[in-house]
Amino acid sequence: MNWKKLAAATAIMVVVAAAVWTYFVTTYESELGTSNVISVDSDKSISDSREDNLLFELSFDNDAEDLLWSSLEIDLIIGETTYGCSFGAQSNSTGLEGRVTPKLGADGFTFTTEIDATDSESFTHFDLPRQLESNGTDYWMKFSSTDIYLSEGVSWTFVDGAELSEVSEVPGDMNNDTSKRLEWYTYDMSVHRVNPNDGVYVFVKDELAFKVNFLTYYNNQDENRYPTMQIAAIDDSNFPALNDPGLVVPSPCKIVSFDLDNVHWNSNETIQLFENQINLCEGPCTVQIMVYYETVAVEINERELLIS
Repeated sequence: MNWKKLAAATAIMVVVAAAVWTYFVTTYESELGTSNVISVDSDKSISDSREDNLLFELSFDNDAEDLLWSSLEIDLIIGETTYGCSFGAQSNSTGLEGRVTPKLGADGFTFTTEIDATDSESFTHFDLPRQLESNGTDYWMKFSSTDIYLSEGVSWTFVDGAELSEVSEVPGDMNNDTSKRLEWYTYDMSVHRVNPNDGVYVFVKDELAFKVNFLTYYNNQDENRYPTMQIAAIDDSNFPALNDPGLVVPSPCKIVSFDLDNVHWNSNETIQLFENQINLCEGPCTVQIMVYYETVAVEINERELLIS
């Protein structure tokens, strides 16, 4: 046997395998976001001194999909100020510090919350009802790298394959065991990615009930150890964070939809953005529109517009 040829062939196979693996890792594309393209109509825009003017009409190009309002964020940037658009409330992140970053979705009820779990030696403790970082004696969940543990007293279950909007009540098969870490993800060895389980977790404690969908383990720079969740209350459960003026304030930009259920921005639906009791644009002004779905920027055919 020619050992030199065998060694050379083996080396070539290793190089090829490494190149293929590198290609898959470097070209990996997240399943989050949407391929929808938003069209903006400013023909009816008004920019006078009133505080309820129509700003824009937004619709989708052809071959679009329905998008959940709970996963959407719509912002208007005028000058150096960003104004959130929603059905009622927006996030108030001014002065918010710590390793928990909650942001309210366009529906006004669902938070998309990012946890900084980069410290592998200590936990980030999370007060879920208040959407704030807490401490080791007052928390619902604690995070470190991929590890997530629930506090004692939290009952939980997992609704496999469900969307957040489909979970409207607490299931009957709740689990009271919080001694083990939450197995909330699978690991894809082919691309070395952490992929959250497809479904919704339900957490209950002290007569408060929440549904949680893990979106990703990565932040918008694709850095790991930033688990991000969508969180909403179940049934008529109280959600203290929604009543915290340090987190939530009335939205200065109001979304008007003619769909009665307000669960989805339907693929064939045109929505309107109005000033909401605040004069955002008086006289000619340039407005930049930013839309995110599942934390990923949505393509817009004309992102920056002049309202005259």
